[in-house]
Amino acid sequence: MRDSASPCPAVLVMARFWQVGRVKTRLAATLGQAQAREIYRGMVEKLWQQLEHPQLQRHLWVSPAEQVEACGQWLPQADYLAAQAEGDLGQRMHQAFVHAANCPWAAVIGTDCPALSSVHILRAGAALEKADLAIHPTEDGGYALLALRQPTPELFQNIPWSTAKVLQCTLDRAAALGLRVAQLDTLRDLDDEEDWRQLCAQGLL
Repeated sequence: MRDSASPCPAVLVMARFWQVGRVKTRLAATLGQAQAREIYRGMVEKLWQQLEHPQLQRHLWVSPAEQVEACGQWLPQADYLAAQAEGDLGQRMHQAFVHAANCPWAAVIGTDCPALSSVHILRAGAALEKADLAIHPTEDGGYALLALRQPTPELFQNIPWSTAKVLQCTLDRAAALGLRVAQLDTLRDLDDEEDWRQLCAQGLL
């Protein structure tokens, strides 16, 4: 962990351990679970490396809880490593922000967007100089990154996770809270075989 007296901004990575349970179920539906697991593993390892930067902390939040140690060995050198909190995705992301509340700002991401790198994280942080929230939408109606200067629980409550309404509901909630939003470039998640083929063609996998 870096010096807590002057903490760096943090990227909060919500990760599922590749070797346990079903991963990338829509991809596995056509390619099979074994290949989907290997694609996911390689994508997350590359993403983890892309997030390394001297001006960022990497916080790794793991599911399932019993795989924290194994996940930490898989994705080494995290500045903070813990099991994800109980509850739905919104509650888990909010708790990650709460833990990083002493940071100047933090950005939460999943592990489905292979384009993300420290460049995107730091640009989101720069956008927070004039905004309260910075967000990278995804083509499927969700978001790949959400950055805040302080925990804002309302942004994560009663959101229809894993649907095409996630982004719009989040933006509506931000508007209702009077938050200034910086909407950044739209990125592509890896969900199914078509995404995989497109991302491979772009050299992102």
